Amino acid sequence: MSKSYQELKTSPAINLVWLVLIVASASIGILAGVIYILAVTNVQILSWSIGYVLTSGTNAAIMTPCLVAFCVSAVVFVLCMLKNVILKALTK
Repeated sequence: MSKSYQELKTSPAINLVWLVLIVASASIGILAGVIYILAVTNVQILSWSIGYVLTSGTNAAIMTPCLVAFCVSAVVFVLCMLKNVILKALTK
C-alpha cells in the first residue's frame, strides 16, 4: 500500500471528522426515522413537539423533512463506513 494512503488512514484530523460524521449521521438518522414513523402512523405524541407546532400542526408537513433528513443521514453513514475504500481510491 502507498505511503500516502497510510498517512491519510492514520491522520488524527480525518479520523476526528469521520467519527463526528458517523455519530451525527447515525443519531440524526435514527431520530428522523422515528419521527417519520410516528407521523406516518398518525401518533398524537407529535402534537407535543415544537416542530409540529411550527409546521401548523400537520403530520404531512413533518414527513417530508424527516424523510429527507433520514436519506441524507443514510448516505453520509454509508460513506463513513466506506472511508478506507474511498481513501484507497483517492490515493491511486
